[in-house]
Amino acid sequence: MADSVAYDKYMKDTFDEGAIDVDDLDVASYNNTYGAGKGVEYEDDDEYAEEISQEDCWDVIRAFFEEKGLVRHQLDSFNEFMSNTIQELVEEVRSLTLEQSDQHSGHAEDKTRRYEIEFGQIYLNKPTMTESDGSSAQLFPQEARFRNLTYSASLFVDVTQKVLVQSQDEVDLNGDPAWVPEYGKTDVEEQQIFIGKVPIMLKSDFCWLKGLDDEMSYSLNECPYDSGGYFVINGSEKVLIAQERMAANHVYVFSKAPPAPVTFLAEIRSAVEKGGKTISTMQVKLFSRNKEKTANNTIRATLPYIRNDIPIVIVFRALGIVPDREVLQHICYDFNDTAMLEMLKPCIEEAFVIQDRDVALDFIGRRGTTTGLSRAKRTVYAQEILQKEMLPHISTSEGSNTKKAYFFGYMIHRLLLAALDRREIDDRDHFGKKRIDLGGPLMANLFRMLFRKVTRDVYRHLQKCVEEHREFHIQAAVKSSTITNGLRYSLATGNWGDQKKAMQAKAGVSQVLNRFAFASTLSHLRRTNTPIGRDGKIAKPRQLHNTHWGMVCPAETPEGQACGLVKNLSLMATVTVGTPSTPIVEFLEEFGLDSLVDMQLAHAKATKIFVNGVWMGTHDDPGQLVDTLRDLRRKDDISHEVSVVRDIRERELRIYTDASRVLRPVFIVNPNDMTLFIKKRHVNMIGQPVPQTGEEFGWSHLVQEGVIEYLDAEEEESALICMSTTDLEQSREYQARNGQISLHSADPSARLKSPHYIAPNTWTHCEIHPAMVLGICASIIPFPDHNQSPRNV
Repeated sequence: MADSVAYDKYMKDTFDEGAIDVDDLDVASYNNTYGAGKGVEYEDDDEYAEEISQEDCWDVIRAFFEEKGLVRHQLDSFNEFMSNTIQELVEEVRSLTLEQSDQHSGHAEDKTRRYEIEFGQIYLNKPTMTESDGSSAQLFPQEARFRNLTYSASLFVDVTQKVLVQSQDEVDLNGDPAWVPEYGKTDVEEQQIFIGKVPIMLKSDFCWLKGLDDEMSYSLNECPYDSGGYFVINGSEKVLIAQERMAANHVYVFSKAPPAPVTFLAEIRSAVEKGGKTISTMQVKLFSRNKEKTANNTIRATLPYIRNDIPIVIVFRALGIVPDREVLQHICYDFNDTAMLEMLKPCIEEAFVIQDRDVALDFIGRRGTTTGLSRAKRTVYAQEILQKEMLPHISTSEGSNTKKAYFFGYMIHRLLLAALDRREIDDRDHFGKKRIDLGGPLMANLFRMLFRKVTRDVYRHLQKCVEEHREFHIQAAVKSSTITNGLRYSLATGNWGDQKKAMQAKAGVSQVLNRFAFASTLSHLRRTNTPIGRDGKIAKPRQLHNTHWGMVCPAETPEGQACGLVKNLSLMATVTVGTPSTPIVEFLEEFGLDSLVDMQLAHAKATKIFVNGVWMGTHDDPGQLVDTLRDLRRKDDISHEVSVVRDIRERELRIYTDASRVLRPVFIVNPNDMTLFIKKRHVNMIGQPVPQTGEEFGWSHLVQEGVIEYLDAEEEESALICMSTTDLEQSREYQARNGQISLHSADPSARLKSPHYIAPNTWTHCEIHPAMVLGICASIIPFPDHNQSPRNV
């Protein structure tokens, strides 16, 4: 073994000296240099820089599964929901305020009182059950299965009550009488209120089984090989199937078939980063009245809550961009681009009548859903819609019109590029434009709806108590059954949504866990579903897409009508839980980002920077910026979940930090000498204690060391990934020969490959192992690479 290592080293040294034919190798000089038949010892620095073999990759893969297991994506998603999302959802409905004046009985003491109820910190127990005699006891999953119970934990929230009256003496900031606590009454009443029970995922951070060793598991009648990731509802095991959807905050451009009046369509589905207001869709349509492609094409926008399509120039004027030149500047960044300006001519002519912001707002307000308003009210209504409903992901606060105008201009720019055949229309089935909602986001949507219901009931109860002059008790007002039953109903039946509106709800989101075999259980926990009609005749969503490589198993999908719609994640694919974008935005601002507010026309050549679909500004040196961001990610300064996509041709840099993207790990290649950053010493360290902390060196340490990184389907587009370490060797050999190809292999036992006549010397990443493109069930097929592919499926 050591001999062959020395031989490889000799080969490398010889090749580094210059192009040489393998047949001319001088065995004597090899023996002199490295010793014939001597057991050559590793020097420390040799091992430090020694390359890893294909066998070593399996040690890395083993480290991945030992640390992550196969259902880590389900557990991470649920933990994020319980630890952070629930608190954020409670904070969305921060306080309820009711102002009630006393019934006017002519008394001088008539006061207007204000009642305030504020929700604060939430608390969670581990799962418990209440026996028939009222005593409380720990609930373990096996008992829940036997006694047909739901394995759930109690949720409590801090509630603060205040009763305030208007003061005669004090005034607030606006000069109105201030609200002060009523004389002689206690100011604040704070108590912890039980608001419902939340089902707990097995083996998550809130489960009794978390971190138990084999012996403890046996004592609780649990199998130590059970990976968790499912719920126990009324005694039956339920798994949440991940739901595939189109990504929000993405501009999509599509073309329409001839009979339709619209030839091209740009659309965006906006969703606010935190806070799940309903998604609002906005479209920009290119109408074609004539047969010719460019003549008389007006462009109109569809705004939410507005009945008719509005000409785009009128929307710009309503946003405060009045002069024609400025409007064109927002859409077409280069005034020498005559073809694009020509297409915008009919739009300018169409809106010639309206040359004023107020008139434009009135024009939009007239076409609102509510009719018969006065002019002033219409204007306010239009302003509200532009501020809150149009592109809410950019901002819903006042003063964001400039940003919205630039983004709206960008949408039209994209539409025109497609119409002028300068950019291809978007591919709906590209996996980078898809998101996969796991248990966390699914339960968050349900919890948001149920918690709003609870707060509405509390408000009604408060109103009733005040009107009837009764004492108000918060615990009586909070119906804890709303949340308990709502979550349990959806998990038990699979109808995801309101019980009363069962028809609109998605069906089949939760399913009974398949226990036929161990592999089928694991496979069920990694399943994904595309919620479109099964009887549709469209083939596109069912087909295997190039971007599914390494993310979705190519073989494991059912036959028949669900074929290609129900998929399974590949072995090493994981799903992001989402990280805040604020640190990245702050970093960009410090790193020379030119913000949109002061963007000039000269910036047509600069690269646009998007963070989660929001156009942040432009940058003059995108190459350096991308390198810096990737370095930060590899040093673990920003989360490894963040993806950085540079689209050189379109001059765009897109950064994503949102949840539900599918990622997969790959080795990073050192661009200077075409070797992997991971070396033999990293592989040898796996399982050894880390000196500083004492914990075992494992997968997460490899990621922190910057030798492995996660890519999503979108970032993969700008990476060049080789299949194995031998490809890198070939590449180095090719460079050493100054671009000449050797047809003789140095190793006679090496597997024959067709020679790379053009060996690229620019690999950026290397697959950990090509077998990792398969899912759980497909990877137990013997020799799947020697089978006809339908046989595997």
